[in-house]
Amino acid sequence: MRPIKIDILESRHPVLTGMAAGLVAGLVAAGSDRLLDRLVSTKQKRRDRRVREAPAHQMAGPYFAEKLMGRRLSKPAKKRARAAFSVIYGLGWGLIHSGLRRKFPRLCRYAGLPFAIPFFFACDGVIAPTLGISPNLRRIPWQPSAKEMGNHIAWTAAAEFVHRLAARAR
Repeated sequence: MRPIKIDILESRHPVLTGMAAGLVAGLVAAGSDRLLDRLVSTKQKRRDRRVREAPAHQMAGPYFAEKLMGRRLSKPAKKRARAAFSVIYGLGWGLIHSGLRRKFPRLCRYAGLPFAIPFFFACDGVIAPTLGISPNLRRIPWQPSAKEMGNHIAWTAAAEFVHRLAARAR
């Protein structure tokens, strides 16, 4: 096996690249969510709604905003909270992904798949249930979980694409 070389190590702007990668990846994942949602059956969507109001990513913004403000949010306020969370999520995970891919170059292989799968299980399997945003993965029907994993794969592939473009641009 040939060692993996990551040009971004030599980049002058790894933090900016990581942030940009996270934001672009968030937009791509939003598109993949809409696309993959069509593959989830109506029956599985009904089963999913019995155990949670919405996927963890959609619930997190309003959840944290309500905790911070100490009150229930209106529908427009929930929409703004979701948008703000998406930006913060993209920036934060973009920086985490950037740092991890520099430290562990093998995470970059196969469009970032070695990062994407643990990323899904960390977010949807550990963080969201621990914070009370979403139930445990065992309670969520398999199709919505597969859709969410697909979103994490799309997110990571897009982030990898941005990093690779940045490496070529320098």
